[in-house]
Formats: sequence, structure tokens, C-alpha cells
Amino acid sequence: GKAGARELNYVSDVDVIFVTERADPDASIDPVPIATRLAVALMRVIDDTDVEPSLWQVDANLRPEGRNGALVRTLSSHLGYYERWAAGWEFQALLKAWPLAGDRALGMQYVEALQPRVWHASAREEFVQDVQRMRQRVEQHIPAGQTDRQLKLGPGGLRDVEFTVQLLQLVHGRDDDTVRVRSTLEAMDALAAAGPAARGTTAVV
Repeated sequence: GKAGARELNYVSDVDVIFVTERADPDASIDPVPIATRLAVALMRVIDDTDVEPSLWQVDANLRPEGRNGALVRTLSSHLGYYERWAAGWEFQALLKAWPLAGDRALGMQYVEALQPRVWHASAREEFVQDVQRMRQRVEQHIPAGQTDRQLKLGPGGLRDVEFTVQLLQLVHGRDDDTVRVRSTLEAMDALAAAGPAARGTTAVV
């Protein structure tokens, strides 16, 4: 999300995905329960309002299987999920993924392992329709009477801009690595510079 692209603004939340791995491949201790307790504690500290206002709202629901899935998975578990079951929009959600905290080497392994899948997701059957359906589901959760005033989620709002730019990136990024950037503004510049094919595409999301 915006945290990975360094684009946090006043209506942003921080989308996070937690990944863990054994420090010693031969160790018998399962790292997932320990990492899960750490993740829960970290989210509580960031969200806590007991003393000071919360820093940001932390959202871990972009993880595999959403709120019904495990909060923390190993790298191999993540890769297995994205290989077999992930929907097209889940690869779109990973476009801006970047290590934020913890073991940077493990974070980079996660990003580097998933990037090829992200940039080839648009080859999946009904990829565009899948992204469009996700955008429609977002709109359906806007409270009644607030659609025209929703800067972030409403028609023509921040989310519409992001979805359109990301869809164009994913379609053209299969063959053009110059549009494979995380920042929305940088992506718009890259798409404009990529030539008529990228600039002239109409995306309705």
C-alpha cells in the first residue's frame, strides 16, 4: 500500500503483511506462533489510544485469505498461496510491497519472489474483470449518502486514480519494466513516457 510506496497521507492506513522464517533451517521451533505474538503486540502499540492518539490504523487484511487467514505465515506458505489460490486483485495489492520493519533480508526475499508473479498477473484469465469487481466491492462499502463526499473511495477519488494507474502498470509492465515502480506519481510519469500504447489505453475500474 501507500506505506510501501512512501505515499502515506491523512486518509491512509498502513497495510501490512507479516512473514517469518526459521533463523536456523534445522531448528525444530516453529517461528509462526512467536512471530504472531510479536505482530499482534506491534499492531496494538501502533493502534493504541490509551496515552496518545494512534499513529495510524494498521490493516493486515490484505494477507492471504484476508481476515480469515493466518496473521503470520512463512515465506514458503505465502508463495504456495499466491501460486495456487490468489485472485488477480491480490497481485495488484502487492504492486507496492516493500519491507518496512524487521529482517530486511527476509522482506526482500518475499518481494523478489513475488514480483514475477505480480508482473505476469495480467495474463490470468479475466484479470481486468477481477480488478473491476474488487473496485465495485469497495464502492459498495461506502456509507449511504457519503458517495459524493468520499475523497478516498468515491467515484473519481484517490482509489479510482490508484486503481486505474495500477491496472495500466500491470497490463503494460509485463513487457515494459520502465513502468514497474511503486509510487503512483512516478508510475503516471512512466506510463506517459512509455509511448502511445500505454498512454492511449482506456481503463474503466
